[in-house]
Amino acid sequence: MVSTQLVQVGLLFAAKAMVVAASKQCVELNVSVPVVATNNYYAMPQVNSNIDAVQWALNFSSWDSLTPAARDQGPKAINHTFNINARLCVPSTKTDKSDILQIAVQGNAWDKRYWDVSVEPAEHSYVDAVISKGYSILMFDRIGTGKSDLPNAYEDVQVATEIEILAQITSMVRNKTLLSSAKVVSTTDNVTVSEPNPKHIVHVGHSYGSLLITGLLNQHGDMTDAALLTGFLPNSTQINAVPVAAFEHDFAPISDPVRFGKFSSGYIVLTSLNTLQKVYFTKATLEPELLNFTEEIKQPEAVALYASGGQAYVQRGPAYKGPVQLIAGEFDYVNCKGDCKGTYTEESIKNSTYPTASDVTVYLQPDTAHALTVAKNASALFEVMFSYLDKHGF
Repeated sequence: MVSTQLVQVGLLFAAKAMVVAASKQCVELNVSVPVVATNNYYAMPQVNSNIDAVQWALNFSSWDSLTPAARDQGPKAINHTFNINARLCVPSTKTDKSDILQIAVQGNAWDKRYWDVSVEPAEHSYVDAVISKGYSILMFDRIGTGKSDLPNAYEDVQVATEIEILAQITSMVRNKTLLSSAKVVSTTDNVTVSEPNPKHIVHVGHSYGSLLITGLLNQHGDMTDAALLTGFLPNSTQINAVPVAAFEHDFAPISDPVRFGKFSSGYIVLTSLNTLQKVYFTKATLEPELLNFTEEIKQPEAVALYASGGQAYVQRGPAYKGPVQLIAGEFDYVNCKGDCKGTYTEESIKNSTYPTASDVTVYLQPDTAHALTVAKNASALFEVMFSYLDKHGF
């Protein structure tokens, strides 16, 4: 079944009142994740200064820029155990959703705090919204961000490796070995959180995190039961129409030595509030406090991520047969060059990207851009996502 949803703004804002019925109990973990993957060596300029960062962006943005295939100089074998910082949150009381775990993966330039916005959390924290509905949720800092390992930005931090990290974490949950594979860093009020043992797993993505989950569906299709992919619209007629040079980047350790001094060659970071606004916001749902929050928690990006996206579309493993909800902001500049209406068909997305899915539904969130949790109408979107899960039995 393929269906389209477009909900009026008035209905969405009517859904804003969300009350957290159960408090969240969370544990922060450092998880050792062994990964075997095949990355690629890609030809690209080195980035060791702000001047280099600009030249790198131009190298990827000019009309005659090399395609990823043309940049490919051969396979790079990865066989390494990465330290991944994760956070598991569960409701304080048992619910009818207790057997469902959501695993959330954020996009580039964020860490896991994207899902648990501290500004007006009743409106913007996806974690609190999930807990209020009775689900549990697991988030983690992707490699190259936050408290996780910061590997080589050219050879290690690529889509193939990140997909396998996600697959390994999901497998640990399925096999009930997540906590036994981890070191507990901290807990909420010293509570004891039990080893997750979900009957169902839902993967939730934002932007590049949605691409990684798409790779999981293509390569490990039996690992998940449903996918909610936000900030993501594959096959849009405007996809890749906005080059990376449209957004200002600096070399991360020079941009902010206090925050990013530990990052090495090849890590870039978005520079200013103006740049963050262009990437993530539209004025109608922009609050200055949320823009400032985005600046406070922004993360560097590894340059090889911009060459390795095609690794997500390598088909192997069991076919994915569950439902997929794709969500984009109506005025997403990154995916649609500023207006997503009329840039896609669900039929094309299903046929090209999720051919064996039981359902593919595209939803456009009105008056919203690329970052959905920090838009003023975030909680209304969360209700749309939960309704889709309810419709499909999750």
